[in-house]
Amino acid sequence: MEETVEVTIKPDGSVEIHVTGVDGMACLSTTEELVTLLGGQVESQELTSEAYNVEAEEQQDRLWH
Repeated sequence: MEETVEVTIKPDGSVEIHVTGVDGMACLSTTEELVTLLGGQVESQELTSEAYNVEAEEQQDRLWH
């Protein structure tokens, strides 16, 4: 899957960033510089199911090893 970062600037000036194609919490590091350039203030943050993919796999691997 291709990594995609979608940025939406709303009429009120608020910004939404949506990341797809990145498993685990790497999405946070992917957008870190962009967030800083946009002012660095995060009003709210919602993680998608992709954010939990790698962590769940890593936890399962630890149980089996």
